[in-house]
Amino acid sequence: MNDNRRKSGRAIVFIEDKIVSMYREKGGRVYYTFPGGGMDEGETEQQCVTREVIEEFGMTVEPIKKVYVYESAKSIEHFYLCKWVSGEFGSGEGEEYQGDVSRGVYKPTLIEVKDIPNLPLMPPEVAKALVEDFNAYGHDLANEVKVVFAEC
Repeated sequence: MNDNRRKSGRAIVFIEDKIVSMYREKGGRVYYTFPGGGMDEGETEQQCVTREVIEEFGMTVEPIKKVYVYESAKSIEHFYLCKWVSGEFGSGEGEEYQGDVSRGVYKPTLIEVKDIPNLPLMPPEVAKALVEDFNAYGHDLANEVKVVFAEC
């Protein structure tokens, strides 16, 4: 079976009890996203995560382990717990910052884990699993990969 859904890699990066996220305003919506984006041809999930975090946040990260797979009708997103290796938070120079206002507002932001339930962190199913796992296991999250499906 050929799965034509968009594949992406996303990072979960803790800085103390906060996570790295992107504040977004687009099309009248305000929300937050995990660092990451679409996989390039021939790229592994881990390479995608590393590249996207450098582009968006100016940070070099090391993917430690896959913690979530989020599946929707249109995409499959692979979430990796990552360790911050180097770079300055918020110094990214990716296409998000090239001045195309039609793409909306992008602002690197740190979110307190305790505040996640009250914020529009996308996708909400992964945000919920992250809070549950953080409360149960701390910064290491769970040891098994959880597959999370989009609520229809």
